[in-house]
Amino acid sequence: MYISDDTNAVVNFLNDFTNGNLRKLNDFAAIIELSATFNGIDVLNRLIFTSKIVWNVYLKIKRITPTEEGINLLESEMERSIIEMLQYLKVIIEKADDDDLIIRFNDVYFQNSRGSILNLIDLAHDFAKFKDLQMLSKQNRKSV
Repeated sequence: MYISDDTNAVVNFLNDFTNGNLRKLNDFAAIIELSATFNGIDVLNRLIFTSKIVWNVYLKIKRITPTEEGINLLESEMERSIIEMLQYLKVIIEKADDDDLIIRFNDVYFQNSRGSILNLIDLAHDFAKFKDLQMLSKQNRKSV
């Protein structure tokens, strides 16, 4: 899939912001490009927001023991948010005209497997970092 210079600039800036810690850089770029190309900014914003939830809940689940009170609520929220994230991803990916990209997303993210869940969490990490950058940028504009 062709990635525009504008999208590459955004992705490179985010990758620098994270000190090179983006986990799914190419897939992140493809999603940004597709969203920009097909006027899917609203769906992209929903994906970013939901991904931030997935990442935050994942971090909370990692820090607590399985027997702690509230774990069931966190697991339910994680499951709900991952389903929502998948819905937004599918809306964006269905706009692709690149069969290899569609096959990749079907194989990597849209399977009912532990591996796909872990890949979604990695992608959620990247979008959560993008959300962090958006919020930092918004705060900087307010302080000027």
